[in-house]
Amino acid sequence: MAATPWTFEWWIIALFIAAVTGFIATYLGVGGCFLRIPFMMWFLGLSIKQAYCVNQAVIAISTIPGVITHYKQGHTYSRGVIVSAIGASIGVFLGTLIAVWTPRGLLRTIFGSACVGVGIYMLIKSVKTRGRVPPRVTVKEVRTLTSGPKLFFLMFLAGVATGVCGFGGGIYFVPVLTALAYPMHIAVGTSSTIMIATGTVGATNLTYHGFMVWEDVVGIGLPTLLFSWLGAKAAKIAKAWILRGVFGILISVIGGLVAVHIL
Repeated sequence: MAATPWTFEWWIIALFIAAVTGFIATYLGVGGCFLRIPFMMWFLGLSIKQAYCVNQAVIAISTIPGVITHYKQGHTYSRGVIVSAIGASIGVFLGTLIAVWTPRGLLRTIFGSACVGVGIYMLIKSVKTRGRVPPRVTVKEVRTLTSGPKLFFLMFLAGVATGVCGFGGGIYFVPVLTALAYPMHIAVGTSSTIMIATGTVGATNLTYHGFMVWEDVVGIGLPTLLFSWLGAKAAKIAKAWILRGVFGILISVIGGLVAVHIL
């Protein structure tokens, strides 16, 4: 049985979800939504569509501190952000509409299957990037970066996938940007900025259709700001590739359980 909002038990659960998913998101450079969504379904009793809505709102809030840091460090390409945000936001709007009208059972299968795919991707990435640190490149050091129709179209497709799967989008946005020759730091900074827009669009659309649970946004979203900051600090002194591999295994298992409706 789900905990009653604003009770001591509810706060403990909300803080637990915020701590685990917020820390992991910035420590590993991946979206904590792969755990946040099933955790909210499991511990708070939310439906998968409610969890999607709350997750999108939390992302829009918790991404802001990181975006400010990326901007100050010169890792945000403004033209790329504008083109990508428009394309991805349109895609997220369409994707969340699809999610609204998709039966819950099928949506769980889609989400769970996507998590398994992401988990496998992260395992492979953790092996390939073991011990490697990508060179830090700022926008001022790059002559040209893609910001045309190709970027718009690919980010639109990434946005659709984001909306249907309920993710933050970074797992799709960063590969698109790096495939278009964005240096890794700029891809991450640009992607993070885009997620403020897509998270807002996704949460707004799902709220309109009656899936918002505001108390969970407050209880999880605000503490996530702190734990995301702590994760970012810890990332400087630890080998994230090891935990990235562990996280890949974990999210594959959880995603599989969600897909077959055990969680």
